[in-house]
Amino acid sequence: MELTPAEKRYAVLGIALIAASVNPLSLMLAQELEVARFSFDMLLVWGAGLIGVYLSRLMYEKGGTLSRAVLSLNYKTKGVLYSWGIAGALLTLWYLPNFFDLSVVSLQYRAAQIVTFLVAGVIGGIGWDALGKAMKSFTLFSMFSMMAAVAEIFLEMAGYYSVNYYPAYPTDQLVETSYMLFAMAAVPSTYYMVKVLKDLDLF
Repeated sequence: MELTPAEKRYAVLGIALIAASVNPLSLMLAQELEVARFSFDMLLVWGAGLIGVYLSRLMYEKGGTLSRAVLSLNYKTKGVLYSWGIAGALLTLWYLPNFFDLSVVSLQYRAAQIVTFLVAGVIGGIGWDALGKAMKSFTLFSMFSMMAAVAEIFLEMAGYYSVNYYPAYPTDQLVETSYMLFAMAAVPSTYYMVKVLKDLDLF
C-alpha cells in the first residue's frame, strides 16, 4: 500500500520544522535567550516526531527484516516503550541542571543535545503511530503538563532558592520562560485531560 500524499507531507513538514530550529540564526538566539532555546528545542522535537511518523508508515509499506523487528516491538508495547520510555528518557536527560548548563556553554554538548533530540523525536514519532486513541490524548496531555512542570522547576530552582541551579542563563530569563510555559500549557492540558476521559468513554 503506497503512502498517501498526506503521509508524505509529514516528512516535508518535519524537515521544515527542523530547519527552522537548527540554523545559524536560531542557534545564535538560543545561545542568548532561554525562551528562544526552549521554543526551538520544541520545534526540533516536533519536527523529528513527524519524520518518525512518516518512517513508521514507510517501514510498514516497504517491509524488510529490520522494519518488521522495529514495528513488531513497537506494536507489542503499544507504542509506549518508544514514545514514553526511550524518547521521554532522552528528552528528560537534557533538562537536568548539569546537562542543561553544559549544552549552553559547550558546543560539543549542544551538538550532542541536538542529535539526541532528533533521535528522541524520531523514536517518539514511530511510537506515536502505535498508540491507541486514548493513549495519544494522554500523551499530549502529559506533554503539555510537563511543560508546566518544567516551568515550575525553572521558577523554583532558578528563582526561589538562594542558589541558581540553572546558572547558564540569567534568572530573569528563566522566570520569563516559566511564565510563557505556564501560559502555553494551560488550555491544551485542560483540553486533553477532558479528551482522555471522553476517549475512554467515561462520559
